[in-house]
Amino acid sequence: MSIITLTTDWQTHDHYSGMIKGRLLRLIPNAIVTEINQHIEPFHILQASFVLRQVLAEYPDGSVHLFLVNQGHRPGIWPAVAQYKQQFLVGWDDGTLSLIIDADPDYYLRLNHDVLDIMDRSTGTTDQFRKIDPSFPELSLFTRIASFLAAGFPLSAAGPHATDFVISRSWLPVIQKDQIDGQVVFIDSYRNAITNIPKSGFLKIGLNRPFEITIKSNKYKIFGINQTYLESDPGELLAIFNSSGLLEIAIVHGNAAELLGFEPGTPIKIKFDEQ
Repeated sequence: MSIITLTTDWQTHDHYSGMIKGRLLRLIPNAIVTEINQHIEPFHILQASFVLRQVLAEYPDGSVHLFLVNQGHRPGIWPAVAQYKQQFLVGWDDGTLSLIIDADPDYYLRLNHDVLDIMDRSTGTTDQFRKIDPSFPELSLFTRIASFLAAGFPLSAAGPHATDFVISRSWLPVIQKDQIDGQVVFIDSYRNAITNIPKSGFLKIGLNRPFEITIKSNKYKIFGINQTYLESDPGELLAIFNSSGLLEIAIVHGNAAELLGFEPGTPIKIKFDEQ
C-alpha cells in the first residue's frame, strides 16, 4: 500500500486536487492519498516548503510527497525526484525542493522525455494517461512519476543521479558569537509567528547567558523563553520553542501577527550578553 501526499496552494473550492487524487487512484488503486495542508497561500513557496519539511519525519519510509504549489511553471522546466531519508519528494526542478530538506538527497533524478518513457514502460502506463495539458501539466507528469515510485522501482532504473543539487540556505538564520539573526517563516492558524531560529542553535550559542529577543528593529523586546503558553498572562507577548524546536512568538489569547504586524520575512534577533 502506497502513501502519497499532496502539498498544494489549491484551495478547498478548487477542483485541481480532486483531479490529481482521482488520477492517482486510477493509476494506483490501492494508494492512500492525503493532503498535507489545504490552506497554503497562493504562490507561497516558503510557507509550503516549511509545512512539508515539518511533517516529513512523521511519515513512513517509501512515502511519496508531491509538491504542487503553483509558483507559475516555466516552459522547459521538468519535474525532479529527490530521495531523502527513505522518502521521495517530487517537485519542479527549479530549486524549490532544496527548501524542504536539510542535506543532500540520497538520489536526485531530473526528468525529461526519455526518463519519463522509461517510467511509463516500467509501470505499463497507457497513452490515455500520457497526454500533457500545458495548462495543467501536473495532472499527467506528477501522477505518472508517483505511479513509478509507488511500484517500488529504484530511481536508478529510470536515470542517473544528478550530483549538482544545491541545498538552499536562504531560510536559515545567521548565527554569530553573541547574536542570532532570524526571521519569521510561517504564521500559524493561531496567528503566532514561527521563526527559523532553532532551539539547538540557541542553546549552543547562548550557553545560559542572559539575552534579549528584539522584534522589528527593537520595537518589541522579550527577555525570557516560556516552557508553556499559559505561563504568561492573557495579552502578554511571549517566546517559546514549539514542538518543531523552532522559536515562536505569540500573544496569549491574542493575535500576534495582526497586533505586531508579523509576516514572513519579519526580522527577529536574539542578542546575548557578551562573554
